[in-house]
Amino acid sequence: MSSTTTSLKPFSVAIIGGGIGGLCTAIALLKYPHIDVQVYEAAPTFGEIGAGVGIAPNAQQALELIAPEARAAYDKHATGNMWPKHAKTMANYVGEGEHEGELIHAQLNASGQQSVHRAHFLNELVKTVPSQRAHFNKRVDFLEDKRSAPVVVHFKDGTTAIADAVIGADGVHSAVRAHLLGKEAAKPVFAGSVAYRALVPMGKAVEKLGEEFAGNAFFLCGRGRVPIFLSISSFSVFGEAVAHESKGKASFSYPIDGGSLLNVVIFDFEQETWEHEKWVLPADPEALRRMFNTWGASSRALVELLLATHEPSVWAMWDHGPASTYTKGRIAIMGDAAHATTPYQGQGAGQAIEDALVLATLLAEVSDPNMIQSAFLVYDQVRRVRTQRVVSTSRDSGQLVGMKAEGVGSDLEKMRELLSFRMHWIWNRDILAQNREALQLFKEIL
Repeated sequence: MSSTTTSLKPFSVAIIGGGIGGLCTAIALLKYPHIDVQVYEAAPTFGEIGAGVGIAPNAQQALELIAPEARAAYDKHATGNMWPKHAKTMANYVGEGEHEGELIHAQLNASGQQSVHRAHFLNELVKTVPSQRAHFNKRVDFLEDKRSAPVVVHFKDGTTAIADAVIGADGVHSAVRAHLLGKEAAKPVFAGSVAYRALVPMGKAVEKLGEEFAGNAFFLCGRGRVPIFLSISSFSVFGEAVAHESKGKASFSYPIDGGSLLNVVIFDFEQETWEHEKWVLPADPEALRRMFNTWGASSRALVELLLATHEPSVWAMWDHGPASTYTKGRIAIMGDAAHATTPYQGQGAGQAIEDALVLATLLAEVSDPNMIQSAFLVYDQVRRVRTQRVVSTSRDSGQLVGMKAEGVGSDLEKMRELLSFRMHWIWNRDILAQNREALQLFKEIL
């Protein structure tokens, strides 16, 4: 990522949002003295919510190319499967019914199952950004982008920032996305599923699950059954009560934070609507127990571990509809602001990291502020198709592991066939080739 132009005019970049994607972009741009990069964060400090975050081989390669410090921040907290026989896999098993415990498919990749504690990873990234370049309590009110003039960012506290380029990395509720696409198109869409989440001390997890299950990534898939005895349709023609089959449940657990914690996530794919104003609510213990009362001992143990945490919670799953563009003028969006996704392929952070690399690669070639719009147009062309495909296939993956995919359901052979190849186009992306494509397009558009 170095400019071939000998004469470089200084220009400024304002990054709106200090999450993983925004900070990775800032770290990449800090290598270039002619680029003045500033980060504006709405919160009082840098911080992340959530727990474990998967960093697959594609994102690991991108981190290496962004900067050694970015890769080092990941390596310091990366945690993989702790048993050698599971080192390269994230395994899908049947969680309930007559095939309970049967391996559906063990997905292999170059680095195996790898994750980090989201907050700890972010804290390491923060250390590489000089404090004078970080500005807090800066929530965007509106933006002005006049032709051939710097962008003016107006914040709700009455202050402004002026920059030659603005990158919106301000998450799923992005104000920058609303500026580009309009308020309606910027709204996230409920994805028809919820997740119950908790972090469990590894000692307690081992006690309940055993060392092998607690120390490795396991995805348990199934339909689940909930007995209903009150409705007429709950009875067979012989008058006996029968259980109604739920359409989709799954659990995912994996070690993080050097193996000191087990990240537990339980998914319910039957939530058709979300009527609550808040996206995160306290979990209903009895409702969760009922969802998994016919599942195996490991699944029920995961439920009890989750409920034993201080404040078990249920999270609504949201994503974005396809955006018509990721840029307009000298403004661009990235990460969740551009393509918020469900977690069923573990690519939310990974795609933001890829965005950061392509944006920095192109901006490093800008020798005059008048070239910024062209750089952003190329970024949009290179990244939009891939990231929006990730969003749509992530929903598909949720249907698959919840055993409710159309034409597949609980057919284990069909599941094996789909699971055997569906992640390779994401994991095995040639990140260097993606950069070369971006640079070639940039030369052509100029």
